[in-house]
Amino acid sequence: MKNRLIFPLFIFILLLSCSNNNIDIIEQEKYPLTAFAVKVDGKLYNAKIDQNNLVAEIGGIENPNSITDVVYKLLDSSSTISPDPKSFLGNWVKEQKVTVTTSDNQNYEYKIILTDFNEENADVIFWDDFDVDGIPNESYWSLCPKQTSDWNDEMSESYDQAYVEDGKLILKAEKINDEYKAGGIQTSGKFDFTFGKLEVRARITSYPNGAFPAIWLMPSRYIYQGWPACGEIDVMEHIKQESWIHHTLHTHYIDNLGHKNDPLYTKHPECNFSDWIVYGMEWTADKITFFIDGVETFSYPNLRLPDEDEKKQWPFTEDSAFYIILNMGLGGDREGSWPGPIDDDNLPAQMEIDWVKVSKISK
Repeated sequence: MKNRLIFPLFIFILLLSCSNNNIDIIEQEKYPLTAFAVKVDGKLYNAKIDQNNLVAEIGGIENPNSITDVVYKLLDSSSTISPDPKSFLGNWVKEQKVTVTTSDNQNYEYKIILTDFNEENADVIFWDDFDVDGIPNESYWSLCPKQTSDWNDEMSESYDQAYVEDGKLILKAEKINDEYKAGGIQTSGKFDFTFGKLEVRARITSYPNGAFPAIWLMPSRYIYQGWPACGEIDVMEHIKQESWIHHTLHTHYIDNLGHKNDPLYTKHPECNFSDWIVYGMEWTADKITFFIDGVETFSYPNLRLPDEDEKKQWPFTEDSAFYIILNMGLGGDREGSWPGPIDDDNLPAQMEIDWVKVSKISK
C-alpha cells in the first residue's frame, strides 16, 4: 500500500516543480481555460491556474515585452476566448483579462497575472544584460561581417573577438599571426525600432591608437536610398587617444550638401570612457538627443524643410527603422583612415558592454 502512494505523490511533486519553465504546456482538463502559457526566448512559462477564482498566474517574467508568443487551450473546439491573447504582445500590463465562452454560451472571465512584473520595464522593448557566458544571444545578435569600411575591414567574423564573459560582452581587436582580428555584433535582421530610447552601459578598457570602438545604428528600413542619404546615428565613437567621444549624425543634407553647422551635426563631450558610462540616444519625430549618464549632451532637430525630398535632411521618420551595432574596429595606414595607424605594440584594444536597453518613449 505504501509503494502505491509514493509513486502518485512523486508525479504530483514533479508537475508542481515544472509549473513555470516546462517545455510543454501544462493542461488542467475539464475547465473553460484548460492551459495558458507565454513564450520568452523559445521557452514556455506556464500559468498556475486557480480554477475556483478564475486566476492564471505566470511567474519569472519581469519584462513583459520579452514575451514573443502566447499558447493556450480551451475546454473544447467550440469554446472561444476574447480578446485574442496574442493582441497583448507589446502591450502587456501586470493584469490582463480574457473571457472564455463555452459551447453552452457560459462566460468565464479570467485574470492573467504576471506575478513578477516590474513597472520600470513596462516600456522596455529590447533588453540584454549578457548574463550567460559564451556566444551572445543568437536570438538578438549576429557577427558583423568583414567589409571595406574603416570600422569593419578587420572584422574577424569570429566569436573569439566577440564573446560574453562574467556578465559582460567583450569586444576585442587584436593581432594574431600577423593578421588583425576585430570583433563586433549587430541586431540586423533580428531587432530594429522606430522612435525610442537606446541606452548602453559600456567602458573602453584598452584603446591604443588605431582602435575604433563604437555604439551606433544603421537603417534596416529607409526612405532614401544609399549612404549617407539613408541615415546613420553614431551614439558613441572613440579614436586616437582623444579625451572625448563623438556623437554624430550622417545624412545627405549633412555629408553631401555640406550642412554641418546649420544645425551642428556632431558633438565631442569629454568623459571618463574607461569607466562604466551609460551612453544614451532618444529618437523622436522631432529630434535626436544624446546623453551621457542621463545628462543631455547634444540634440539634432528635424528642420521640416519644405524641400525635404530634395535635401534629405531627415531620414529618421516613422517609415524608417534602425538596428544596433556594437563593435571594436581598427584603423590602418591607408589614406583617409579616420582612426589612423594601428599601434600593434599596445593591442589588444577592448570595449566591454554591461547591458543594452531600448525603451518606448512615454507620450
